[in-house]
Amino acid sequence: MPPPEPQDLPAATPAADLAQALLAAAPTALLHVDATGLVQYANAAAHALCEATLAPGLPLAALCRDERDAEVLLGPQPVQRALARSGSAGRWLDAHSQPLPGGGWVLALQPASGPTAVAGDNSLAEAQSALALAVDLGNIAVWRHDLATQRMHYNAQAYRVLDIPPRPEGLSIDEVREFIHPDDLPRVLASAQRALQVPGPTDMEARYRRADGSWRQVMTRRVLQRDALGQPQAFIGVAMDVTAQHEEQRQAAETKRRFALATEAAGIGYWMAERNATPTWNAPMRAMFALPPGEPPLTLGAWLTRCVHPDDRAEVQQHFEAWLRSREPSHDLTLRALRPDGSVRHLATHTRIERETDPPVMFGIIIDLTERRSAEQALRAAEESVALAARGAGLGAWQLDLDTGEATWDSQMWRLRGRQPEARAMSEAERAECVHPDDRVWLYPKLNETFARGDAFENEFRVVWPDGQVRWLASRSVEISTGSSRRRIGLNWDITDKRNAEAARRDREIALGESRAKSRFLARMSHELRTPLNAVLGFAQLLLAEEAGPEAGHDARTQARRRRVEHIRSAGQHLLALINDVLDLSSLESGELRIALQPVALAPLVAQTLPMLGDLREQHGVQLHLGTLEGSVLADATRLRQALLNLLTNAIKYNRRGGSVRIEAVARGRLRVLRVKDTGRGLDAEQLRHLFEPFNRLGRRNEGPDAIEGSGIGLAIVKALLERMGGSVHVESEPGVGSTFELHLADGQWAPDQSPEEAELAPPPAPAAAPAAASARATLLYIEDNPVNALIIRELLQRRPDLHLHVAEDGARGLQQAAALVPDLVLLDMQLPDMDGFEVLRRLRAQAALAQVPVIALSANAMPEDIERALAAGMSDYWTKPLDFTAFLASLEALFGPPASAA
Repeated sequence: MPPPEPQDLPAATPAADLAQALLAAAPTALLHVDATGLVQYANAAAHALCEATLAPGLPLAALCRDERDAEVLLGPQPVQRALARSGSAGRWLDAHSQPLPGGGWVLALQPASGPTAVAGDNSLAEAQSALALAVDLGNIAVWRHDLATQRMHYNAQAYRVLDIPPRPEGLSIDEVREFIHPDDLPRVLASAQRALQVPGPTDMEARYRRADGSWRQVMTRRVLQRDALGQPQAFIGVAMDVTAQHEEQRQAAETKRRFALATEAAGIGYWMAERNATPTWNAPMRAMFALPPGEPPLTLGAWLTRCVHPDDRAEVQQHFEAWLRSREPSHDLTLRALRPDGSVRHLATHTRIERETDPPVMFGIIIDLTERRSAEQALRAAEESVALAARGAGLGAWQLDLDTGEATWDSQMWRLRGRQPEARAMSEAERAECVHPDDRVWLYPKLNETFARGDAFENEFRVVWPDGQVRWLASRSVEISTGSSRRRIGLNWDITDKRNAEAARRDREIALGESRAKSRFLARMSHELRTPLNAVLGFAQLLLAEEAGPEAGHDARTQARRRRVEHIRSAGQHLLALINDVLDLSSLESGELRIALQPVALAPLVAQTLPMLGDLREQHGVQLHLGTLEGSVLADATRLRQALLNLLTNAIKYNRRGGSVRIEAVARGRLRVLRVKDTGRGLDAEQLRHLFEPFNRLGRRNEGPDAIEGSGIGLAIVKALLERMGGSVHVESEPGVGSTFELHLADGQWAPDQSPEEAELAPPPAPAAAPAAASARATLLYIEDNPVNALIIRELLQRRPDLHLHVAEDGARGLQQAAALVPDLVLLDMQLPDMDGFEVLRRLRAQAALAQVPVIALSANAMPEDIERALAAGMSDYWTKPLDFTAFLASLEALFGPPASAA
């Protein structure tokens, strides 16, 4: 193969080391002669053959009798020459040389056995055999380039390098050049040309292609052979495949490069130190300790003095000294470093020593843990905060290793199950034992199914504490996968209060629904009962009015008929009172009855209530006495008057003839007590226990000679009204002596923004504004689909000939008549067959001529919300059925003045 371009080669190579070993072991005298002709090495056989010590640096020419023989000895052809050393002068030796890849030659010498050609051939053969052994063991390729024929001749190793079969005729130079890498061929040609011009051997490396297409890196050394006239005859050379060495060097360089990149990218400091040499620091190491640019790396002692924190310095030094004494190969330590700017860094060091090298080498890495320490401290603080918040919120945390089944619990998980915390998690059996039996049936199948899918789990279940207490827990968990491990983490917390609140809310909703259903039922019942009662009481009142007229007779038959009608009216009024009481009680229980609290002066309240009891008091012969009634209470005036009227009615009805009732008020701390005391029959302890139960009349009868009319609802209404106003009712009674009822309410003087004077009883609502006076008769339009109700109004208005009544049977006809008549007043039933009263009102107000006409609702719907809705819609007033004739006529008189005949 052609000689490569000369290059600077390393002083020592694996091939050179192997050649040295072969030279030392060979029985043949072998010498290593360098490129300048100096002996650099001679094995033991050479020293013995020359009978002298061959010191390194001895010129080869000094061994020859003729100095020119030195060049012949190093030629490519075996020769015989005589040596000129003492003890061996004139001694003939067989010599054969072999160029070395690293430079110089290996010279093999054998004593010549005689001047015959046969003896010379034998000696030469032995020398060639020894040299061939050395070449073969060293995997050295030998070649010759014949400049005359331009053919290359190789030994077996050379053909192995080229990966082609041996060819005795050799290869043409063009064939050889086909094996050379195109990028290297110009350098090879230039090197061959230069070799013709310079004396001595030349070296170079080039890439050669093998049969499989791979490239081998080959190092070549060649020397020019000249003929007897000194003309170039051939190149003689050796070659060695150094691909493996190049790959090792490349890998080592790549490893070094990657290590440098990794340490710099990770900010890891790397250092190396050996005895009597300047340490090596990488860039992160210099930055870590703020070493100024240009300043050499610090020795271990200087680093300890300048960089290690003073408080850690002595301990670090002791650790290092103890490690060196222990002969351990490596050492780990954490320490603090003090930088020039005063900042403190937390570092982790790993140091290693290679004692097998000469001198020993120490190296290590340093990692800055400051940020990690800060992050860990922040994480610990955050974890402590989270744990504190979790404990404050009652959260229990748990983890489950899905691969091993190992679970961990915090202490709150135990407390949530009513157990004392332990340093472990409950077993699966223990956990199941805590779950309510009714929840185990569905909880664990759902839990297993969710875990199998890897889904998030959310549920609520009950646990039973050791004391039997049942608590509700919420559970949330998610699966987390990190590499090959799978975990599930979750939380538990107590939701008993939430569950109880939800149950209470559902109960309230159910109760509210029931209350609304009851209200709808009562409203319907009230309407359906009031409609016939309107007829019963209406006609009863008409009959009684006729019996009391000037044309009525006074015979026994007439009187008997009058008593019967009185019974009809009394029974109707009793039924009406019962309906009103039931509606009031229902409104109070459902919270629908509106209460407006304000300071109410007691004296005016009592004064307005007493006239309502005149007939009842005379009927029972009971005297009323007023005590001190100073001050005020915080109450709803209308509802307080209703409660007082109920108490006074009972005190009169259940009194004895000639008895008395006393009303008075007293202050008691921040309360004011309104007291009603009677001298009636009294109540025993058993009766007092059931006193405020609705419809419980405590054994009183509605029939018979001792019958006292009543529904048994009045006191239940009183109690409910007082409680809605923030007060209470109390009673003391003694059979045969009498009873004392007390209404306890907040004293009105403590009301925040009002004085009693400002909030005294409001006067009764003013009647609807009177329509403009008509020149003759006022016109009334009554829109009513019930003929009986319309008949009663016709009969009543016969007493008012100045009022002209028109009746419409439904809403459409009512609107038509209203447009035609433009009446002075419209009486409107709220439930008509074709439309409700609100729609009639809306259409009336939409007409300019009718927009100011008073419209009064006349309806059997007596629920408070019905009345409020109608007034809010624009009704002038709301009159309920059954009609009280006296009140009805009084209202008409307020609107239109007295009848013309009475004016």
